[in-house]
Amino acid sequence: MMPIFLPHNLLDNPEALALPGFSELQRRGQFGLKALRDRALAEGAQVMFVLWPGGTWTMLAIEPPEDAQVSDASQLIPSLLLAGEALAEFEHRARQGEYLGWLSLKRPPPTVH
Repeated sequence: MMPIFLPHNLLDNPEALALPGFSELQRRGQFGLKALRDRALAEGAQVMFVLWPGGTWTMLAIEPPEDAQVSDASQLIPSLLLAGEALAEFEHRARQGEYLGWLSLKRPPPTVH
């Protein structure tokens, strides 16, 4: 089953944090999450929430390739879906209580013929 990708600005909407899967403790940690999100954005990352089947989640900071022109994290979803092993690892970590992730996307080196 596919994860659900949500924009990082859901942290700015108190009603969004009433979604199933966000515990009361996690809701209270909203200010800390906002600070981490803002820091990742300031460092040039794109940030989104990934909701996994079963109710766990990850706040994922994605560092796009240096030459990529990315204006919104949703533009990176196709690349994330191609990085299936990395997504599986983030889902595994979320099940163990690690809700923050950082992923650096790199372009493969050009093929020489």
